[in-house]
Amino acid sequence: MLTRRLLPGAMAALVLLASAGEAGATGYPYGTRTTVPNGFSCLDFDTANILRELRISPLPDGPVAHTDGTLSVSTVTYASTNGWVLDWYQNGTGPSIHHVVVQGGTRSFAYSYDPPRDHDRNLVGDLLDMGPLLKPQYEKLAAATFCYSTPDQTGFDGCTLGYWKVPQHHDAWPSGYYTWTNQQTHFGPLAFNDTLLNALNYKGGSTIVAAKRLLMKQATAALLNAASPAVDYPLTRDQVISYTQFALASNDRDVILSLGATLDAYNNQGCTLN
Repeated sequence: MLTRRLLPGAMAALVLLASAGEAGATGYPYGTRTTVPNGFSCLDFDTANILRELRISPLPDGPVAHTDGTLSVSTVTYASTNGWVLDWYQNGTGPSIHHVVVQGGTRSFAYSYDPPRDHDRNLVGDLLDMGPLLKPQYEKLAAATFCYSTPDQTGFDGCTLGYWKVPQHHDAWPSGYYTWTNQQTHFGPLAFNDTLLNALNYKGGSTIVAAKRLLMKQATAALLNAASPAVDYPLTRDQVISYTQFALASNDRDVILSLGATLDAYNNQGCTLN
């Protein structure tokens, strides 16, 4: 990875992002935050070998540009009134950024982008417990990892869960798959006793059950992608089912979230359907 100080144009973009740099500012962060362990990777289930990671460690203070030769991003870390935060900006076009994992002291947060984004700000790391009389603070950030793909180079397609769940696209669901079908019909008894459509609207949380909901959200979209003859998805229908069943049976939150992250990225490879 190449790291360099920013040129004036790139620095201006980061200064603009950081200028309103209060954590929790309206609209930021864009990413959906999920607690993950340090060392979390979106590559663990990447059997199609289409994902890449740009890891920045240690994470330098101030505005700095980083590249691995394919993805180029600029970052700035700074202390706000709510603790240390990270702002980032993608330089140029091409790669699609699916997740940014920000590492604190004892845990990390994965910020997921569906669809991909080219910038975000106010990403935070670990919380420090300052005691009952003091306001909690965020630890200084240790590292950031960008999970990305280059759809124009992979040769694969994937429609987002947002595509599959809206009523105007229900007629694009592949033959034999219906909004009212029970998840257990396709994924087995470890899936939720709930419909496929409801799975596409699940929310996350910090428990194992919440992690399973996040997985089923992406696994349902993955199943529809894999079953559609018009989508050249990286996985087959049987692979989607077997991977999902394996992760659910593991009852391991890290494994469950890792597969969910991979499927999330696969589901953002570009939709060929109307």
